Amino acid sequence: MAKTSKELVDEANAEIETITVDQAKIMIDDPKVTFVDLRDVRELTAEGTIPGAYHMPRGMIEFWADPESPYYKKIFGSDNKFVFYCKSGWRSALATKAAQDVGVKNICHMGGGFGKWVKEGGAVTAPRGGKSPAEKEGIYDLLPFVVNPNNIARYENGKVFIGDRRKYPFAKEMYECESVSDVAKAIKDMVTQGSGPWMAAVNALRMVSNDGPEALKAARDELVATRPTNTAMSLRLDEVLAAAALADEQGISVNDAIKNKIESIKTTIYDNYAIRARAMADVIDDGDGILTMCFGEAGFLLSLALAKRDGKNITAYVPETRPYLQGAKLTAPSITEMGIEANLITDNMPAHVMREGHINKYITAADLITVDGHVCNKIGTYQNAITAFDHNIPYFAFAWGRDDNKLTRDDIEIEERDPAEIRQALGQATTIDTVGARYPTFDITPPKYVAGVVTTSGVVSPYTLKNIKDW
Repeated sequence: MAKTSKELVDEANAEIETITVDQAKIMIDDPKVTFVDLRDVRELTAEGTIPGAYHMPRGMIEFWADPESPYYKKIFGSDNKFVFYCKSGWRSALATKAAQDVGVKNICHMGGGFGKWVKEGGAVTAPRGGKSPAEKEGIYDLLPFVVNPNNIARYENGKVFIGDRRKYPFAKEMYECESVSDVAKAIKDMVTQGSGPWMAAVNALRMVSNDGPEALKAARDELVATRPTNTAMSLRLDEVLAAAALADEQGISVNDAIKNKIESIKTTIYDNYAIRARAMADVIDDGDGILTMCFGEAGFLLSLALAKRDGKNITAYVPETRPYLQGAKLTAPSITEMGIEANLITDNMPAHVMREGHINKYITAADLITVDGHVCNKIGTYQNAITAFDHNIPYFAFAWGRDDNKLTRDDIEIEERDPAEIRQALGQATTIDTVGARYPTFDITPPKYVAGVVTTSGVVSPYTLKNIKDW
């Protein structure tokens, strides 16, 4: 008696392992797992694929997976777990059963297929034959030392190593941390800043990955408390904790899940850096003088590097950024390392340099941007934005991403650091201890002073952010 295609799929599903999209998300960055895309090449060209997936035509499975076949592919002789998928899960069910029949043992398929993967927010590469934004722009060859991800923070042999930005550019050293509290103290003591805190923090979770959910939650809370304004850090920590919780539920290695999630986030972020940098580089004109503030991280630096590579002659003006001198110690040396002229100025010079006509654009990073367009960044950003506005100089702020919990400026908690830090510069006292002082670390620039926010959707008006799905 003939069978329907549905009956064949149902029979196959009864004999094979099926995993959910959530389970697949945990496995996507595991080097011991190979995803196999069974869709037609035209589907891959039109829709893209899961990052790192191996493509195999559905009709070749019995031949490619059979060691006795003249068409045998050695990839199926590895010890990896294979995850087959198609568009909706029908072809992959039949292919998984066929592969199982010819001897492939460690195999499953993803229920719902690529369609469900996309619907539930799974990562997707560019269409077949395309490159990721970071690869397309060649950004890793352009990055100066201090923003190379491996030099920002990494986990090795039970410890977290953080690039000590306090010592750069005079030394390129890693600060060693043996506990979560060590990492928290390093973040609080400004060993790192910008994107450094979140990268150090998520790697710190690996130190307690085998100690259970409560230990991970306690570590997260301790780390977030170090920099309450840095919502990027809290959001990244929550992403990693969600992956850890799912792994724990599924009986999968929590440490591996954390490691894989960190790598996945990092790859996405540097792709987004490339997209934003390209958008800003296209706005920069030949001959521009560019004022910045504090340390703009990879996005800002790459926009200058891409503009230079495009043949544009630019000059950067970099306030020193007291009391930790990030502009002098990080920004100016990084720009110089990229072969771009950088003029170091003191924090009270921008208005004068603008009046002289040397500045054409003011560009900074942002620790966060509210949905209604307020830019929160290093203290001093706001006064420069007002001055730029008065001199008809457009101000552009790089967004790191969207935080829907920060709708207006009232949702921002400005971090007040120890006033003693203001009474010194790089450890050298500049006044007596009895002098009063204040150190609000950030300020908030209203959208009226912001010409554009640099997002993954391009350079957009701060008033339109609420209409953009992804920044």
